[in-house]
Amino acid sequence: MSNHIIQALGPQALEMQAEVLLWFAAGHDVLWIPIVEVGDEPDAIARAQSEAEALGQAYLLESIEAFAQIPDGVRGWVFPAHLDDTYTVAQRIGHEVIFGTLRHPVTGVAISYRTDTESAVGFAPPPLAVEPQSAV
Repeated sequence: MSNHIIQALGPQALEMQAEVLLWFAAGHDVLWIPIVEVGDEPDAIARAQSEAEALGQAYLLESIEAFAQIPDGVRGWVFPAHLDDTYTVAQRIGHEVIFGTLRHPVTGVAISYRTDTESAVGFAPPPLAVEPQSAV
């Protein structure tokens, strides 16, 4: 069960798409880092750890076409490799990529890559220095 709400459509999503396109146009390498959510089931932490291991680390996207290589149906943080935070989330569903943000389901506050959402369930925030995988 998802603990966060993705706000996908509307003017904000179009702005995010344009921003991502500009990152590639500027020659930036872009990271896509899978988001693994922990539900409230008894085995949720073990399942989340297993899913995280299966998905791996960050994917290095060198062009907009590389979004075709990210896992189908999995949301992930998207940002230029030289930055350390983002509110932009991308999810590939079939041949489409949806951009949006995550919002806390109770407060409605936008969640960034650096927002601490895992310490309550025993996960530490991700380290800054992650060796990206090639999506090629």
